[in-house]
Amino acid sequence: MISKDAIGQESEVMTTRIEAENVRRFTEALGFPYAGEVPPTFIITFSGGTVPGLDLPEKGLIHGGQKFTYYRPLKVGDVLNYKRRVKDVYERAGKLGKMTFVVQEMEGRSATGDLVFMATSTLIAREVG
Repeated sequence: MISKDAIGQESEVMTTRIEAENVRRFTEALGFPYAGEVPPTFIITFSGGTVPGLDLPEKGLIHGGQKFTYYRPLKVGDVLNYKRRVKDVYERAGKLGKMTFVVQEMEGRSATGDLVFMATSTLIAREVG
């Protein structure tokens, strides 16, 4: 059970450097040639940043959508600090039973503290029986 107590909880700050080789592999996995630019969806590769108290199930988890807002383009070589925060947790009844929606935000800042991006993602946990 995902608790509403997770709302407002934040992960630790994670740091990553955007490496050309990682961008190349990501771009080619999408079926595009690497042209030296960082695709806007590249931030989905940022791992870590576990939010304490947010216990997501291993089964029945569905990706419900994403939104990205950029304040400047990402560049190879960027060092970014990012963290995740639970913005909302709510329930809805569906044809297959109760579904719990978890809305998370990820904020990315440059090494100097400037806001680079905000991302919002929605996960849907459905009862599996």
